[in-house]
This record gives sequence, structure tokens and C-alpha cells, in this order.
Amino acid sequence: MKQVAPVLPPCPSWTGFYIGGFGGYKFAATDTNLSLAGGWDADALDRADRDLILAKSPDNLDTSGAEAGGLIGYNYQLNKWVLGLEASGGYLWLDESHNTGHFTVPATGDEYALTTSFKTHYLVTVGPRIGYAFCRWLPYVTGGVAIGDIDFHQEITQFFRGSPFFQEGGSTSDTRVGWMVGGGLQYAFTDHWSARVQYQYVDLGDTGFNHSTPGHTFINTFEDYTGHSEVELREHNASFAIMYKF
Repeated sequence: MKQVAPVLPPCPSWTGFYIGGFGGYKFAATDTNLSLAGGWDADALDRADRDLILAKSPDNLDTSGAEAGGLIGYNYQLNKWVLGLEASGGYLWLDESHNTGHFTVPATGDEYALTTSFKTHYLVTVGPRIGYAFCRWLPYVTGGVAIGDIDFHQEITQFFRGSPFFQEGGSTSDTRVGWMVGGGLQYAFTDHWSARVQYQYVDLGDTGFNHSTPGHTFINTFEDYTGHSEVELREHNASFAIMYKF
């Protein structure tokens, strides 16, 4: 009797339009920077206050949370190479990063509160994909444009006899256009359904704002107290997606 070799299912074609949904985990690395000038340099007492405020200002407001969204794209397979273009958009459930410090300057006895907070809500990416098909497996790399929002707030409050009398700071809500790079591994269950895992590194650059408070005789100077607050956002995204190819 002849032995009949089992017939393996044919490899799917990766060519075609596709849609999908994804969920994942995001870590937001946020570096912050505060600089102060003007009246903060007026005399030794002001400089003592300035130096401790800068020392107490947080270096980062790192936070993390979940992400969920959808994607759409097109692939074209040429032999084993797969070239594509994909756009995705997701909403972020990141914990709001908030830092508040209360302290007294030993050299002057002045009491301060420094409040800093950061939040981001969404991320959109658009970019090409380049992969190499091993039948139903498709490892790939990607890179392109990233768009996200940054809400950033920082405020300095000085107290006199328990009540605030001096405040400087502000906030910004900014849409940033940056870049992303990453890669993933996709598996085709059928000619239409597939799933993938993916990692992306996203850099949305930095944003900030200037702030100024007029000087007054209570603190013995008429020079404006000025400063600049800045935040830089980078994201590490790990996600899992289910996709349908038409």
C-alpha cells in the first residue's frame, strides 16, 4: 500500500485591505523642566527661594495605563515580501500624573507649594509596514508619523500666615506631531482572520509655556518674576490586535 502524504493547507495571500481592533498597555515617559528668572534673581533671599523651588521641581511625571482603538490598512504581497500602509487611533486610560510638594525655605522661612501635573488622552499613528511572510507568519517593522495630545500644568504658590498671596505658573493643552518606530509578529488563522502582537516607540517631542507675575513691594522688588515650564513625552506601547482582511 502506498503512503499518502498529508496535504498542507495553502499559504494565505497577505494582499488586500484590512480593518481591526486592538488593546494594550502604554508607558508614558515624561521629562519635565522648570526655569526661573527676573525677580527670582533680585537678591540673596530670592535666590535662596528659587534654588529650593528648582530642587523640589519633579524631573519626570512618568505614568502608565491601558489603550484601546481601531486600525485600517492595506498590504501588497510581492513573492514573500509584504509592503503595506496602516493608520491606527486609540484612546488612552493613563493615570493622571500629579505631583504636589509643600516646603519651607530654611534661609528665609518662606512657605511654598509647587504643583505639577500631566495628562494625555489619545494617540494616532500613520506609517508603512515592511514584512517577510513565512506562510501564515508575518514578522514586520513599521515607522511613521505619530499625533497625540499633552495637557501640562505647573504652578508655584507662596503662603503668608497660612494664606496664598503670590502665584506664578500656568498650563498648556497642545496637540503634538512626532514620530514612531516599531515592529510586530502577525499570524493568519484563515485567509481573512489574523492576529498580531506589536511594540511601538513614540516620540511626541516637547511643549511648554512661559509664565510671569509682577513684582510688588511686599517682597521688596518691582521686577517681574518670570519662568518657563516644559514637558517632553515619549511612549512605549505594547498591543494585541485582531484583524479582518477583505
